[in-house]
Amino acid sequence: MTTFSRIFRSEPLLFVLWANELLRLVWSPPELQEAAGWLMMVYVVMSLSRLRRGTIILCVPLAVLAVALAISFDEWSGVMRGFQNGAVFMAFFGTIVLLRAIADQRPEISKARSLFAGLRVAETNGAFLVGAHLIGSVLVVGVMAVLAPILKDDVDDATRRRAAEVCQRGMCLAPLWSPFWVAAAFAAQQLPGVPAWEIMLLGLGMAAMGLVLAHVMYARDVGLSDLWRAVLGFAPIVPSVAACALVIAGLSSVAGLSTLQALIATIPLLAAIMLLATRGAGTRSAKARAIAVDTWRGSRRVCDEIVVVTAALILGRVLEAAIQQAGVGDMVGALALPGWAVIACVIGTITLLSLVGIHQVVSIILVLVVFMPLDTGVSDVVMMEAALIGWAFASMVGVTAVSTATASAMFGVPRIQLIFGPNLIFVFAFGTLSVVLLSLVNALLFAA
Repeated sequence: MTTFSRIFRSEPLLFVLWANELLRLVWSPPELQEAAGWLMMVYVVMSLSRLRRGTIILCVPLAVLAVALAISFDEWSGVMRGFQNGAVFMAFFGTIVLLRAIADQRPEISKARSLFAGLRVAETNGAFLVGAHLIGSVLVVGVMAVLAPILKDDVDDATRRRAAEVCQRGMCLAPLWSPFWVAAAFAAQQLPGVPAWEIMLLGLGMAAMGLVLAHVMYARDVGLSDLWRAVLGFAPIVPSVAACALVIAGLSSVAGLSTLQALIATIPLLAAIMLLATRGAGTRSAKARAIAVDTWRGSRRVCDEIVVVTAALILGRVLEAAIQQAGVGDMVGALALPGWAVIACVIGTITLLSLVGIHQVVSIILVLVVFMPLDTGVSDVVMMEAALIGWAFASMVGVTAVSTATASAMFGVPRIQLIFGPNLIFVFAFGTLSVVLLSLVNALLFAA
């Protein structure tokens, strides 16, 4: 198998499927969609020998459950739909790899890193909170590689743990609004009718509330003015992040694309514009070569994420049909839950399942498959934001979350301390506040 994987690489398939999804934005015959599904099957098979042990442990139960449901409910068409949906995420991950390659060529990240040198010790937590959120909105867990080395090697364990916790809080609030997180792609695929600008606007407001609450809960000795100083210190990053978000939101609204489709279309275009705007043919060529090399190398590292997402999507499609046939939706609908209870169930279910080892890629599909067909009295944008908050909490304290594993490794802090520590209290506090705020937003939307 190892010899096979060396000869037949899966990376070219990523770029083929990425190009296929770009083509389907303007021309989408059924043949292209069917071909994408079959190519995804080939990609998964070719990637099996290179998967990490943790990925296999996570995916095997998903695959077994999906096959069992497909046999029980004769829903093999759902399996193919899952592979076809996975092809869309192949393009998403390719886009994110390209985005990170572009970020490495931009001066804003290195400027942001140097800003910490001018901060007082008391301001560091605020700077880590804001920096992790802003940089993490684009680089996702890659922000840990930027911030962790800032700590000196001789800092005590308590300081190192606090820095890791603060980074987790700041970074994991980013999926509330950032289109660059896989959470947004998952939610957008389940709720394609929600305009990008709506979820970004609502998510930014919720994220701002979360950042302020985190600061008040854990940094009372540092005034809000110091937090604002940290925000202003990251001004070099804001224009680039804002420009990307605005272009994606604008393209989604004008062209009628989903947030996921707009992201896939926007980033390659922005990369081309950046290269064209680079002065000097030699410099432009060097940057293009560096971006191409980094994108190719990055494509090797995302096969685990792609396989996990594909397995979850297959299970989601089969589960959707199984739930409908088994009448689970009718049973939940018969409970006649009020809107606030539905919001609480969405956030709480994703969070609690993450604490027992069930990854959020599974739980977010589960809750949306159950609640979306029902007349819950909750608007789509509020339902999406509730799901994103659940994802954020699962990323912050989830046993199998990539972010907790990354923070543990980069900061040298045991994972158990990051999960069952101050962040768990923050999840409960902000979760309660989120239910209240989203219920108010939902009431205003229906009253308008």
